Amino acid sequence: MNRREFAKISSFTALYLPVRKISGKLLLSTDEDVKEKAVAAFKRFEDVWDFNDFWKRGNTFDACLTFADALHQKWPSDVEVVSIQEKIGEMLEEDYRFFHSIDPAQMWADDFGWWGLMGINAAKHLKRIGNNDLAKKFTQLSIHSCWQQERDHAYDFLDTAKPVPHGCSNGDANGQNKGAKNTVTNVLFFLLSCRLYSFLLEEDLPGKEDFLKMAYAQWVWFDSWFKLKQYHYLQKISTGGVLVHERPTAFFKGSDYQETSHPTWEKEWLWTGDQGMLLAALHEILSFKNNLSAWVMKNKITTGFILERFEKNVLHYIQLLNEGIKAALVGKADDIIREAPFNANFGPEFGNDYLAGRGIMMRYLGKLNKSGKIDFSKNFKVTFSATWQTRDKTTNQFQPEFTSTANDKLFVNQYRQLTGYGDDVHQWQIDAMNEKQKDGVCQSIGLDALGALIRSL
Repeated sequence: MNRREFAKISSFTALYLPVRKISGKLLLSTDEDVKEKAVAAFKRFEDVWDFNDFWKRGNTFDACLTFADALHQKWPSDVEVVSIQEKIGEMLEEDYRFFHSIDPAQMWADDFGWWGLMGINAAKHLKRIGNNDLAKKFTQLSIHSCWQQERDHAYDFLDTAKPVPHGCSNGDANGQNKGAKNTVTNVLFFLLSCRLYSFLLEEDLPGKEDFLKMAYAQWVWFDSWFKLKQYHYLQKISTGGVLVHERPTAFFKGSDYQETSHPTWEKEWLWTGDQGMLLAALHEILSFKNNLSAWVMKNKITTGFILERFEKNVLHYIQLLNEGIKAALVGKADDIIREAPFNANFGPEFGNDYLAGRGIMMRYLGKLNKSGKIDFSKNFKVTFSATWQTRDKTTNQFQPEFTSTANDKLFVNQYRQLTGYGDDVHQWQIDAMNEKQKDGVCQSIGLDALGALIRSL
């Protein structure tokens, strides 16, 4: 740490992390110091965001947009922050061209969920900086090119699936591979349906009920699985709380939930990204609970819907998920937010896809912090401090690993004691990953941590 950085540290904060050697207490920066680091991190993102991978590009830019929104909320008139907002507007022009250059038939169903969520945030960003024409294009992209694509090609409209009907399968868009009804595909469609309903409601645009209908259908799918406790879709944490597994499974004759490939399944496997998106979807559907209740009653969707019971149920899941994250996905030795220790997350088969999970979870936790009566503010500060101190200091490039090996081993033991599962793994096996994609994803994790930190200041 140079003298200029040291001088900016306030009297109530203490130490940053040495590279891969964590000990002692963490230094937390002043607001101004955080802003300077945010500007530096974004400048690096400008060098690595423009790569050719459909889902990763949509997700990493959603991280950028969420980070930019946090910057705007905190420093709306700052010259450097205003400049970042304008640059992102220019980058979105290129993103829009990129989206329309791909062949949708070659993409997977969940890919469109990532782009749909990014499209809503892009539209909001563009409206804020006065580019209404492109904002309308991204709105249409989110609805017709993403949400409708996932509904038409992934959603199961039949009532026959056992033990829970409906839900989305993560197959390819041309229907050649049906895929598994995993959590990420279903929670993306759940959250996207909720977000589009809220967005159209706010903008007073027509067609809202289509999204309300599918948001409710996805709520029923998740709630139905959660109630079937014999299948353990929700991982119980021994000290309290729950986490949601990578997919629901039910192994009996006639079950439609026995898929153990696509990608290769591991018992009790879960991913951080799913936790954040499920929390966000539950919060979002709760935000329009009265409209939902009126729609259910008007259309006689079910005779068993009681608003007070629905609200209590959703809040219960929110609290349990917050407790589960705090207990099982935060290292007790250093307070840093971590990925669940499974070979399926870190391994060479799909490690490059699951690498972004910690950032995705922080992206949503940052906006929802304290909503479940649990405060993650310290964890955001500590996690960002770790990403900053382990960065490549010549480029400000964030790295896949930003914790110490000793504390990683303690975390694996911690996770196993709480859940009974987990692998002795903490190094991302992503040597075969395209270098620019890896840098883009890692930088987005840092931006997600920064955005969450900024919202907690």
